[in-house]
Amino acid sequence: MEFSDLVKQLEEKFSGQIKTKTQFGCNYIYANVDNFKDVIRSLKMDFDFKYIVDIVATHWPKKEDKFELTYNLFSIPNKLRVFVMVSVKEPVIPTITDIYKGANFMEREEYDLMGITFEGHPDLRRILLPEFFKGHPLRKDYNLKDREWFNAVDEQGVGISFSK
Repeated sequence: MEFSDLVKQLEEKFSGQIKTKTQFGCNYIYANVDNFKDVIRSLKMDFDFKYIVDIVATHWPKKEDKFELTYNLFSIPNKLRVFVMVSVKEPVIPTITDIYKGANFMEREEYDLMGITFEGHPDLRRILLPEFFKGHPLRKDYNLKDREWFNAVDEQGVGISFSK
């Protein structure tokens, strides 16, 4: 299956609700927050996109829709990769763990580093950073100079103290 064939079928199914483009050899499907789960479910069930490669969030603080999520999906039988893009104003979006079990840790990573809350996630908690860590370090508004969490912690109890 070619991306153009996929686009025709998706446009029939989601008439006027999605946009698509190919740029630099990458295939993009732009969905809105109301229908992105239906698009992702259709890609998995109807078009053999059984492999979720990654979920990536981007913070655009000056845009109206401040958070953009990119779902990287791959169809092994068709040898075709698509990126499903969805933008949201607030860092809240429904989980896709009901569609892809493998999205569990990927969503936890975006929650931890970007502060995206995935509604309905079965175990949404930090995965990379310690529980006492304050903030979300991959957001563009994260203050790198004010590292109170680092300065106040002696994890190993060996008497190490850090100063600013």
